[in-house]
Amino acid sequence: MNVESWITVEETPALAQAAREAIEARLARFSAGERDAFWASIVKAYNTPYNDPVKKPAAPQPVEPAPVVELVLPEIELPTAAIAAAALAGEIRAV
Repeated sequence: MNVESWITVEETPALAQAAREAIEARLARFSAGERDAFWASIVKAYNTPYNDPVKKPAAPQPVEPAPVVELVLPEIELPTAAIAAAALAGEIRAV
């Protein structure tokens, strides 16, 4: 949508400076902190887009390698293992 304006590009900086000076004159009655808060709210209002900004993907965090874990199991003979498995199966059915 085209916007008509009677202000030329060359006039813009001077008019912006005049407007800022007029606003600063009105804000003179406030403390410096209050003036800063006013200008911060203006910046936020005019710099906030109407649509949510496109979120940038977060930078990947460096991942520490997982510690090496060595699992040592006792060696058992096959007949002992079979007896233990059979005993556990019997207990599971009894419950």
